[in-house]
Amino acid sequence: MVSIVKRRRSRGTACRWSTEAIRAVLLVVPFAVSGCAGYAHQTAEMITAATAGSLDVALSSLESKNASSDKDILYYLDKGELLRMKGVYNESRDSWLSADAVVRQWEDDAKTDPSKFFGELGSILVNDTTRRYDGRDYEKVFLNVRLALDHIALGDLSAARTEITKMHEREATIAEFRSKELEAAVAKSAEKGIKATSFKELSGYPIETLDDPAVRALKNSYESAYGNFIAGFVYEALGEPSLAAPGYRKAAEMRPNIPVIDDSLKNLDKNVAGRANSNTVDTLFVVESGLAPGIESVTLPIILPIPTGHSFNVIATPLSWPVIRPDINAAVPSTMVVDDKTLPVAMLTDTNAMARRALSDEMPSIIARSAIRAISRGIAQAAIDTASARLSGNAALIGTLFGIVAKVATVATEVADERIWRTLPGYYSVARTSLAPGAHKIVIATATGPQVRTIAISGPYAIVAIRLLGNNLYTSLPPVIAPPIVAIVEPSETNIKPAANTNVKTKGKTPVKGHIPVKGKKAMPNRAGDA
Repeated sequence: MVSIVKRRRSRGTACRWSTEAIRAVLLVVPFAVSGCAGYAHQTAEMITAATAGSLDVALSSLESKNASSDKDILYYLDKGELLRMKGVYNESRDSWLSADAVVRQWEDDAKTDPSKFFGELGSILVNDTTRRYDGRDYEKVFLNVRLALDHIALGDLSAARTEITKMHEREATIAEFRSKELEAAVAKSAEKGIKATSFKELSGYPIETLDDPAVRALKNSYESAYGNFIAGFVYEALGEPSLAAPGYRKAAEMRPNIPVIDDSLKNLDKNVAGRANSNTVDTLFVVESGLAPGIESVTLPIILPIPTGHSFNVIATPLSWPVIRPDINAAVPSTMVVDDKTLPVAMLTDTNAMARRALSDEMPSIIARSAIRAISRGIAQAAIDTASARLSGNAALIGTLFGIVAKVATVATEVADERIWRTLPGYYSVARTSLAPGAHKIVIATATGPQVRTIAISGPYAIVAIRLLGNNLYTSLPPVIAPPIVAIVEPSETNIKPAANTNVKTKGKTPVKGHIPVKGKKAMPNRAGDA
């Protein structure tokens, strides 16, 4: 806490500080003194443990970093993902429902009073980490998809359908909000005389991370081929081809010439009509790889008009900006083996590209807030310096110290917002085939060699979810068998030699060749098989 004490000078005049100077220091200093580490640092232990396969350690780390009763949305997002990897679907679902409540509050605010998000006081005077984090656009939508998969694992197809419906409604809300936000950011920048409104105008910013073909190819940051394909499959499993077709069609538009998507759309009516009399299980393999990217704070200058007295000084002011850093070690398989049959695995969605598109869309508002923050601090600092220059003796010394504290606090609190849903998968792939009811052996190629699992399926439709993270393979293991969608996966006691064309693409490094024997364990309820 900073105390402001009025002292009387020897000649009887009061030492008075400007309101702007006092308010700036009082607001900024507490954040500087707290010395809060960036979000990437706070989550490093959790990410390392999860990647190493130590999910309980990852959960313990998450809890230790969120000891207060006031949990934010990222706590619930990460907890839900870690619990899903463990196969504890009911607790994973409940955690994600808590996160969904935060997003629904954001939706209500975005619909009724979107202007409240455009100029929050904390972010203007301190930094963007003081703003309420409601999830990035793609995170909000992926939350619906993740919840749908949890509901399916728990045998509640009706609840999964509800999440798919919410997903489409949420996308419409985001689209309208982003349009209004961009208009507000441009208007605010023009009002303050800020010339830079794009990341392309920031000297030294790694433009290639946001401006590349993969990012430009995306229409927005929240619609995904994967989400739409899952929507199509859920509606198809419910016997609603008229709703399934738009999902498959949208996925095909976003990822053209992908056989699994094209065949799902082409064979939709025939599949739905023939399911009742079929003696096979229409099985969808969902393969999720790696982690969503992280964000790093980098300091770069921006040219700003800083008021000085009755004029302006146009100077290069150093500010912190967010930069996307992808997970370069994600293994994305292009094939898998089911029994003796090799299936193509099609990568539908790259979370890294969606995260970069999201940041690209957010940058005009980030630049506007950061620039206004710097200008406000410049005004406050000028007021402090002016007041100090008019003083003498001890009062002048106090003024000088006051100015130093303000400058140190400004530097200490200048950090970009690094918050992001790190445990979210980095890549989403699918494979689809018809299988006889009962047990089947599958082989998945990983960065350290093939891994083997045995699955048991029943019902007209089944979803088998597979998560590749580090050297570990986690598989969905629903605790309840409930048609029409169900898949039980357990480690195999027998290793299977993969087909010659089983391969894996590794993002950022060469895969390790060779077969790693996998010792299986008997499947237990509410647990996942992990290597």
